[in-house]
Amino acid sequence: MKPVFPLIDIYDSYHVDLIPAEENLSKAPATELLIKDNHSLLYDSQGNIWKYYLKSDLFEDTVVNRVVAHTLYNPEFEVEPVWEHAGEYHIEGLKEEIQYCIDYDEGIITQYEDADIIKKEIAICFSFADVVDVLNKYVFDVDVKGILEEQEKREKK
Repeated sequence: MKPVFPLIDIYDSYHVDLIPAEENLSKAPATELLIKDNHSLLYDSQGNIWKYYLKSDLFEDTVVNRVVAHTLYNPEFEVEPVWEHAGEYHIEGLKEEIQYCIDYDEGIITQYEDADIIKKEIAICFSFADVVDVLNKYVFDVDVKGILEEQEKREKK
């Protein structure tokens, strides 16, 4: 079983990322191949939650390779994600997770817009696609000029 892309990735319980396609997980440095638990929960449009780790037939996990990857040379490898179904979710649960991420944001999610605005937009989402659209609008595929125009309109009110 594999997830349906795009995926919303919530990692370390308070960071959010968007993975548009599986191709975005096709290369990784050696240090990432050494991690078997990347602390990510990935949400797909079908209501499924996923975990994954990356593997490569070209990289062998040995003490020497670990030391070299962490000190001298950290080459990138072609990789394949190994998926594990971790449960199911309801859209309200995903929205709560994202709201939590916004509350604990370190200036990444709120780089272009205030937290209250993004939280309000997330709160009124009805579907996974709506959530992805809001994240793209304010975080990942930002039209800075459009955001500035929206902010100016709000200030004039």
